[in-house]
Amino acid sequence: MKSYELVIVGGGLASARAIKSFRESGGEGSIVLISKDATLPYHRPPLSKRFLRGETDEEPLVEDEAFYADHGVEVMLETEVSRIDTRERSVELADDRFAYGKLLLATGAWPHTLPVPGADLEQVFTLRTVANSKTIRAAAESSERAVVVGAGFIGMEVAASLRQLDKQVSLVHLGRWLFDQLGVEQLSDELAALYESKGVELVLGNEVDSFEGNGSLRAVTTKNGRRVEADFAVVGIGVAPVTDFLDGSGIEVDDGIVVDQRFETNVPEVYAVGDVARFYDPLFGKRRRIEHWSNANYQGTEVGKVLAGTGDGYDRISEFFTEIFGITIKVFGDARRDAQVEVHGSLLENNMYALYGDENEEVIGALSVGQSEEVEDLLRRQIGSRAPLRELTP
Repeated sequence: MKSYELVIVGGGLASARAIKSFRESGGEGSIVLISKDATLPYHRPPLSKRFLRGETDEEPLVEDEAFYADHGVEVMLETEVSRIDTRERSVELADDRFAYGKLLLATGAWPHTLPVPGADLEQVFTLRTVANSKTIRAAAESSERAVVVGAGFIGMEVAASLRQLDKQVSLVHLGRWLFDQLGVEQLSDELAALYESKGVELVLGNEVDSFEGNGSLRAVTTKNGRRVEADFAVVGIGVAPVTDFLDGSGIEVDDGIVVDQRFETNVPEVYAVGDVARFYDPLFGKRRRIEHWSNANYQGTEVGKVLAGTGDGYDRISEFFTEIFGITIKVFGDARRDAQVEVHGSLLENNMYALYGDENEEVIGALSVGQSEEVEDLLRRQIGSRAPLRELTP
């Protein structure tokens, strides 16, 4: 059985960052990267934005092919891990088996699908990979009417991009708020006004009942009786962490792979980062799982240091971003839905910030639209110091 010092399962941004950081921190020994994807690790944000819109044809790779050779990494694409044996410290494939010294799990998450009639029609898509984005782009080039299901980050970004491609776009969402996970009613209202001003039809408070078509998609029907004509549809209703291959491994799983502040699981020398990791955040004293580029970028870099014996683990105020119709929304800290929220300014004027407070009225999160770096740094400091919610004006 072949043996590697470091086996990495999952081929996303976090994996590429971990390799770079591990080597730069003095990590030695053989590395193998095992990925189900057909493409080397890439950045996902462009898949719903610039890449989807055809503003670039270049795949948004994190590093080119030479990087992996230069860093002594064997890359296995289109390869799926079937089982982890933590007693034997091995990774099993369909037709092979490797021993590991240290194991990094960065398998990410996979999109939910809708269990409704017609969901398997060829023109009903989800978006997670470069291949998905290319397929949706091709569908847009030959079609005029699109339905996007879901008003989270993927749904909102895809709807905006398709409208920028001059497609007829209807956005169907079970809830009545856009970005309702952010818990800011004013933001939702102003986003609704923005999307409608750009020509997007909003079908809110409606749940998909079926995708209608005989061989090809013709319409999306809702349980409220709406029928929205469509040539293709994109479903963006969230993702689930990829952990099925861990059955029987003894590695703790609870809405993701449970890890400590140093990204280590309950099994020694087994680590997890990125979308799949439910990590301990020392600032808030709780476990969290964050499905965004910024988190994968940071955690991948930090776990590389830990694996090389030089890192301390997670120690930052989390943040992520989204961009729609040229407006960037940034979120810092724990912007949870049940928080108290103080809103200032207007998204429509590209000048808004919001502060999120806990039950003690201390700042735990913030939202920024069009703010300067100085204001954003101040927002971070307010979160870090748990400043009083109602006494602050950046």
